[in-house]
Formats: sequence, C-alpha cells, structure tokens
Amino acid sequence: MIRVHRSTICISIVTIVVDGVVVAASLLAAYWLSFRSPLVEYFPIPLGIPPLGEYLRVLPVVVVVFWIMLKSFNLYRSKTFFSPGWHLSAIGRAVTVSIFALMALTFLYREDFTYSRRLVAWFWVISILALTVSRYALDKLEAWWWSRSRDLRKVLVLGEGRNARRLLAAIKSNPRWGVVLDGLVWVDSPPEKEEVYGVEIRGRITDFPVIIRTNPVDEVILTRMDLPHDQILRIIVECEKNLIDFKLVPDMFAILTSRVDIVNLEGLPLLGLRKLPLHSAWNRFVKRGFDLAGASIGLIVSSPLLLICGVLIKLTSRGPVIYRQERMGENGRVFLLYKLRTMPVGAEKDGPVWSIKDDPRATPVGGVLRKLSLDELPQLWNVIKGDMSLVGPRPERPVFVDRFKESIPRYMSRHLVKSGVTGWAQVNGYRGDTSIKARLALDMYYLENWSIFFDLKILFRTVFGGTSPSPVITAESESEIPG
Repeated sequence: MIRVHRSTICISIVTIVVDGVVVAASLLAAYWLSFRSPLVEYFPIPLGIPPLGEYLRVLPVVVVVFWIMLKSFNLYRSKTFFSPGWHLSAIGRAVTVSIFALMALTFLYREDFTYSRRLVAWFWVISILALTVSRYALDKLEAWWWSRSRDLRKVLVLGEGRNARRLLAAIKSNPRWGVVLDGLVWVDSPPEKEEVYGVEIRGRITDFPVIIRTNPVDEVILTRMDLPHDQILRIIVECEKNLIDFKLVPDMFAILTSRVDIVNLEGLPLLGLRKLPLHSAWNRFVKRGFDLAGASIGLIVSSPLLLICGVLIKLTSRGPVIYRQERMGENGRVFLLYKLRTMPVGAEKDGPVWSIKDDPRATPVGGVLRKLSLDELPQLWNVIKGDMSLVGPRPERPVFVDRFKESIPRYMSRHLVKSGVTGWAQVNGYRGDTSIKARLALDMYYLENWSIFFDLKILFRTVFGGTSPSPVITAESESEIPG
C-alpha cells in the first residue's frame, strides 16, 4: 500500500509549473538571441525579423508538448537524490524528441509563416541547459524544505541487523525522502537498552498489531526476509487495515516481479506494493482538472432539476432539503457527504442502518429520487470542494468501514484515492444491498487500471445506463461477509 504524501504532490506540481515557465522563457530567450541580440551583427537575417506574436501564438502548444515528453522520460518521478548526469541526459533526450514532435506538427498545420531554424537551434540548447539548472535548483529547494518540514511521514522499522543499520543510516542522510524514524521493532529478544542505532525500541514483532495501534505511523519497512511467510502476510494485512504504507528490504533480487514497486535509497533497494496509476502526481493533476470541469458543468446543467427536487421535498415532508452524512474518503479522512433528503427526519434515530433497495423508510418523493439516483446530485459540490471525485469507489459510513476492514482483506485499499459520485462497481450493478466483496473486486480493478478514458466510460454508462456484470467478479467475491 502506497499513499501519496501531500508535500510530494505539491513539489511535483511546482516542478510541472516551473518546467512550463522555463520552457516559455527559453523560447523567448532563443528569439532574442536569434533576432535582437548583438550576435545579429555577425549573423545577418536575410528574410527580416519575424514578429514575436507568431511564436507567442504557439507557445501553449510548445509547453504542453514539453510536459508530455518530460513525463514520458520519467522526469516527474519522485527521487531520493539528484544526479546531474542522469538529468542532463534525460532532459536532453526529452527536449530533442519534443522539438522533433513540434517540427512534425508544423508539417501537419500548414501556414504561410516559416519558423526560424536558427531559433530552433538556440531553443534546443537553451532549454536543455535551463531545465537542468532549474531541476538542480528545485532539488536544493526540496532538500531544504524536507529538512525543515514538520509534515514528515513517521516510519517504523521492523527487524535488526545489517539491513536495518544500512536503512537507518540511509534515512538519516536523505532528508528529501520526507520521513522521520519513529522506532525499531525487534524480531528476536530485544536488548535491555531503550535505544539501538540511535532509534527507540518499540517492542517485539509479536506485538506489532498493538504497537501500531498505540503508536500510529505512516509507513512500515521490514528488513528481515527470514520471517515465516504467514507472519509477513499478517504484517501486510495489519498495515492495510490501518492505512499504513508497507515496504521491505530484499535480500536478493530474484524476488522482483512486475507487481512490485522499487525505491532505491543510496544503493539499498526497498520493495513495496505496486503503485496505482493515481499515485502519479501528473495523473492526479489531470483527474482533478477533469473533476472540476465536469462537476462545474454538471451543477450548472442540473441546477433547474435540483431546484424542482428541492421544492418537491419541501412541499411533501418537514425538514431540510439537503441531508449531510459522515462518510470515509481518501486516506481514511471523514467528510460530510451531501444528498437530497429522501427520508423523514429522524429515520435513523435507532442507529445507522444499511441501505437496501426500495427502502420502506423513504418518503414518496424520496423513493423516486433514490430510484433515479437524483438524490446524489449535490455530491457534485463535494467534488468541487475536493472531498470526492466524479469517478471512484463509493464512500462508506465510518461505522460500516470499521466492520468491513476487519472481515475483508484489502478493504481499506479502496481508500487510497478519492471516493466517487459513481464508480465501476455501481455501473456493473453493485450498489445498495449487494456483495461487499464483489464491490471491492471491481473497485480494485478500477484503481489498478485507471485512465481518463476509463472515467469517461463509467460516466457515460452512469448517465445512459448499462449494468452488465463485469468479468473481474469471482465466485469468492460474490459471497457476502457475515454480519
């Protein structure tokens, strides 16, 4: 399980914005060197000075192409150290491909204006150097930020020995990893000291569930691969139930698979569960932009319908039009979900009740709203606020989440991203009083295969219908949990 640290997201967004500014500045600098600098005296311009407006007109396209290529060359991935050689090489290749792509676009878009080859050459050199220098400056800024940040992830290390010592030393020497050592859990009998390697001993690994409950952490790293297989699985399950990231230090590379995420910390490989597509800052940025645009349009278009529904609710039953209910969202955070009220006030005076189809508690108007899913429309405001996404796993009430996470393995994994107004499970017919395990299987399929086109497909099926069963459902996931 891998969660995205907020500061990491902010740093990634700042990097994207700075790259755009640097590319734009490089193009303007190339224009000045080509046509306005003292160098023009030595390199005449036979066709005259082209208007700057022609280059400003294509500047947005240039920046977008550069962003795409920099992303393609893994220049937006998180790092634990800055390598000038690697960055210069990767940036050089990304810039070269970007310029060739832009040249290809000029052939597709025919016009009378011809772009200067001299400017293109200057732009190639300047952008490579400027991007490398800016990345170096951002790296120094990031290291400074982490060294002074109070928003650090707390890490608990499991195990002792050579791997543990190397890991502890690497963490202490890498502030930009954004973590603080919270303690050490001993596998064998712990020594009588309270600290080892300068880190506090929290107890034995047999007490691991109690340790993480009494001393919450953000990440657990296992440094001992000689533990029994069942014990390692129990540790992973405990981490998932408590929304704790899990990584391990391998003893050999033979265990590497495509399903494993690898982090290299000064030559020390750490293995974790595979990252989800929405752990990428770029993908989250794209999805958030899509959510804001879609929810804003949705609210504007549906506002007359919301007004009519509100009037009908007010005329037929006493109480507020909008009903607020606590739900659990991304990273286990509880938020208030908005719905059109479909039940009489005090319908849950005896405690939370699981939603069922054709709920007899619903008012006449509420029953129609629930059947047409119109009661969910106010959640578009939750999307704009940032509590939810247009598409994602449906949020559940905390009381039910506490029950399910103890009974269903990996249930908390669906809280690694924002909850959705609609989801892959819902368009496949799993909503209300249906199998939780089957719903989880579909939610995990969505998380592992996310794309913006997948979101569009789900939204299309939500609006225009279609609830055919998904092939990812198995016999096991169809069986319901007890109680």
